Amino acid sequence: MIPNILTTARVAMVPLFAYFMLIENNPYAGALIFVLAGITDVIDGFIARHFNMITNFGMIYDPFADKLMQITAIVCLAVRNYIPKWLLIIVIAKEVAMIITGGILYLRKIVVRSNWYGKAATVIFYAAVLCIILWGEDKMPPPAMYAFVAIIILAMLFAAVGYVVDTIRHYDEKRV
Repeated sequence: MIPNILTTARVAMVPLFAYFMLIENNPYAGALIFVLAGITDVIDGFIARHFNMITNFGMIYDPFADKLMQITAIVCLAVRNYIPKWLLIIVIAKEVAMIITGGILYLRKIVVRSNWYGKAATVIFYAAVLCIILWGEDKMPPPAMYAFVAIIILAMLFAAVGYVVDTIRHYDEKRV
């Protein structure tokens, strides 16, 4: 199905993004790949919903691809010293917790669907990371960098709380 092909293309973009950010030291090429990954995310979601191509596999694979790119982006930014390394720990801990929780729920035949706040958090994350990449470490004043870091953390927390509430609500509905 086309959405899963686009998601696979997004997964393939992850090592390319890391290569340009870390090996080639070309943040502009990295930014372009990052934007293309974000665009494929929007397109595959639109196609899946619009043409009723939503599958349980896609509901797991698509967020996995998102998390893979997000974690890779944060790792690259931390390695390049664009962001503080402690943000890396926060992002990875949150994403790993979400992946593990999603896996456990999937094994229990519970699939928590994406929602508007998760999508909004992803857009905010992508926008903040893109700004950090394009601004660069040596040109960004510390207050701006910390503002972007705060935006990333708040967007992540907003989405995480929303998903926890949805998961509890869904679990309670299954028990009734």
